[in-house]
Amino acid sequence: MPTPTSGTPLPTKLNRLFRLYSMRRNTPNANRRPSRFLDMAMGRPNLELVETARDRITIVADFPHLSPALLFDYWTSTDLLKKWWPPAAELQPKVGGAYHFSWPKQDWHLRGKFTMFDKGKTLGFTWKWDHESIDVTRVTLLFHSMPKGGTKLTLLHEGYSKNSEAKKTRDEHIEGWTFFLRKLQEQGQEPKPPLGQRACRTTVNGATTVIMKDHVKTPEKILPVL
Repeated sequence: MPTPTSGTPLPTKLNRLFRLYSMRRNTPNANRRPSRFLDMAMGRPNLELVETARDRITIVADFPHLSPALLFDYWTSTDLLKKWWPPAAELQPKVGGAYHFSWPKQDWHLRGKFTMFDKGKTLGFTWKWDHESIDVTRVTLLFHSMPKGGTKLTLLHEGYSKNSEAKKTRDEHIEGWTFFLRKLQEQGQEPKPPLGQRACRTTVNGATTVIMKDHVKTPEKILPVL
């Protein structure tokens, strides 16, 4: 990710943080087909943008491999947060507690306070980049158990003004949330075996391992299950 250069307006660079790595085919506006059909075709969990109003973002995403309590931890544990979102994080896990997410190499900082904190059910927090010109916005996360296991997450990001600058920021945040929620959906999934190999699970003396076998006969590669 490029470092901000002198003479470039900081808000633009800060907004690019939240969208720079998003792939166009993963963004809600990249294809007119409903995203749930694209997800089904690609064999990945559902992630759908729900348009409501110009002053908010609503996204619904499925996490079939994570319970509501564990998914909640991925938003509130610094070690788990760093697996999918900021490289550095500080937070006080309680209502009124502050958080600070940062990208040290770029000198980017996101700060706010938790407004709701009910583990496995609801998480709310305010949102403000240090050098972002728009007002403070609010994020609410709702965690719902799915019938066959896992969690359906509803993300509501609201409080945007209706002027052109805020609309541009909102659209960039849509791309950013789409990208980072995709990264979060990858957590808790077993890694796919390399092309031409298949994974076989076995248990010996109470220890479970995954054996990677080639389709042609070659020595087996034993990998421990973490």
